[in-house]
Amino acid sequence: CIPTKSYYKTASLLKEIKEFHEFGVSGNFKFDFSKNLIRKDNIIQKLTEGIKYLLKKAGVELIYGEAVLNNSTSVLVNEELYEGRNIVIATGSRPAKLPFGDIHNFDIITSTEILSEKSVPKKLVIIGGGVVGIEIASIFNQFGSEVEVIEAMDNILPQMDKEISKRLMAYLKIQGIKFHLSARVDDIVGKKVFYTKKESENALAFDKLLIAVGRKPNIENIGLESIGIRFDKKGIIVNSDFQTNIPNIYAIGDVTGKMMLAHSATYSGYHVLKHILKEKSEIDFSILPSCVFSFPEIASVGLTEEECQNLNSRSYKYQFQGNGKALSSGATEGFVKIVSVDNIIKGVHIIGANASDIIHQAVVLLNKNASINDLNEMIFAHPTLSEALGHCLR
Repeated sequence: CIPTKSYYKTASLLKEIKEFHEFGVSGNFKFDFSKNLIRKDNIIQKLTEGIKYLLKKAGVELIYGEAVLNNSTSVLVNEELYEGRNIVIATGSRPAKLPFGDIHNFDIITSTEILSEKSVPKKLVIIGGGVVGIEIASIFNQFGSEVEVIEAMDNILPQMDKEISKRLMAYLKIQGIKFHLSARVDDIVGKKVFYTKKESENALAFDKLLIAVGRKPNIENIGLESIGIRFDKKGIIVNSDFQTNIPNIYAIGDVTGKMMLAHSATYSGYHVLKHILKEKSEIDFSILPSCVFSFPEIASVGLTEEECQNLNSRSYKYQFQGNGKALSSGATEGFVKIVSVDNIIKGVHIIGANASDIIHQAVVLLNKNASINDLNEMIFAHPTLSEALGHCLR
């Protein structure tokens, strides 16, 4: 998450610089990618050291090594046994790979490797139009790469509100990113990717090929089979309290294959801690915000308009081009959409500047089961982008 967002900040600055002439500002600039790489590594180091300090301060013993479950109350690490009444598995995930292509071709990379590239690729082809693929496409397009995205579905970001994903693709096309939808990748040979679209065979040459087709849970070689923990290809199977079929062993985060978001893992951990301590947790994991750091940003929480089609639902929408702060900032792209069921707010979807910040006001509304009338009586400061949330109902 953090390395990508470090790059995203640089990309957003580059995008703004390219638009300076609209504000009467002119001049030349130089982009030194190597310094951007150093900045990213420094941020990671600072955060890592901060986490280590917090663990030490809390009295947590940090052990480095490969852990294997020994039984329901012990773990083997570096040939030493560690025992505990409860065990939490949080081994995360890794980028999924395709079943073909030369694994020794260093120009075929995942989201892990692209964040360590020493230079900006001239031609970047991305397989996968999900969150990872779209974020990296947005960033490297601003860095100067020629970017093309191949996606098997008929739209990008298939889990998002369809109107928003279509609008984003239109914006990204204007920025110069090319898309090949409903396309099936058949093979990768040398520095070409071959795909089929509408029964027509096609090929794209690349300098770097990014595989962004999802993630796989890290469930191998940790002893799940030996002690009988249930799992499938998606991940470790857990209940609503994140317990495995062995009640004192929990699994959280990407390894469960459910909600593959960093904040989901964090709050799953909070829930597990309370469950172990026999305290009540009221965290509602159905109200889980998600963000896409593209240009412009996307943020979403709750049900989409499509999911509410067969319910007594209504949608409200407000375009940022009618917002004073957006006009003043030159950030008029996008809109806010509110979805209600029986007058209760059930979903909020935003495409536009600062969407990842504005969405948390919607998170509060959904957690408090707020109605359309409740929102209608809330005062928003003027001029702010957040006003768009209230203006949806005007």
